[in-house]
Amino acid sequence: MNFIDAFIKKHPTRTIVVGNNKRSYLVGGKGATALFILPGSGQDALSCFDLIDAFETKYKVIAINYDHLRKMQEFYDYVNVILKTEHIKTLYLYGLSVGGFLAQHYVRQYKDNVSKVIISHAGTTRSKTIINKVAIPGKILHFFLPIIPITLFRNLLTKIEGRVQSGQKDIKKLYSKYATREYLERRMQLFKKTGVNFLTRDYIESIYHLGIDMEKKEKHFTSRDLSDWKGKLLIIRTDNDPLAQDDGVFKRYYPTARVISFNETGHLTPFFRFDEMTQKIQNFLN
Repeated sequence: MNFIDAFIKKHPTRTIVVGNNKRSYLVGGKGATALFILPGSGQDALSCFDLIDAFETKYKVIAINYDHLRKMQEFYDYVNVILKTEHIKTLYLYGLSVGGFLAQHYVRQYKDNVSKVIISHAGTTRSKTIINKVAIPGKILHFFLPIIPITLFRNLLTKIEGRVQSGQKDIKKLYSKYATREYLERRMQLFKKTGVNFLTRDYIESIYHLGIDMEKKEKHFTSRDLSDWKGKLLIIRTDNDPLAQDDGVFKRYYPTARVISFNETGHLTPFFRFDEMTQKIQNFLN
């Protein structure tokens, strides 16, 4: 049995009912302290197997799925029901890419629930880079999505997403430079088993509508929102990220945040340089 098959067997999907909807998530580890993972927009809960595996000996690690979400309040309720179901008392929130946006909204809405927040490779809806590279293309894509066969969409995404997110043509070179062979093998096992089947129309609609709702809500963000919050915040970024630059907004929102900056690996640092990044996260959580 390869690593991914063993992981799936050890971490069966858990299901809860939130309002009128069934929602699913994965859990690894035990205890009342949770590292709660909000995946990137090209991920589902299973895609976060690496973080679950890396941290489940020390924390209860929870990763969620984004299906059937249309409003931020639905997202908040989803997270809160999980926290109650899993008896979580101390919450460390990690958000990658779109998950980093969601983390910023959650901590503002429920700051008393959160002890530490990690925003990885994200920005804000006020960032010029996000507007030009993510928001506008996303709205155009959503307009044409109904006429694009989902299989064609998945095939195109598989071919171009690495180059678009890394900002590099030779992705294999970056993987060979930074990633271990074991890590690459595990990623390939996952891709061979599931591909990008989680990218359904409903999933895409969820990401889109959450993004639209976040745009509206962020108009009310100020630098004072977390001035009385007693938690700590870590920002992980890359100097050449082609998609997620905050363009100075984070300095206004989070003046006391700790910032760790990588180079060369664009939006895909969590995959190219996984071991380095998880060590930085562990140091912060300690």
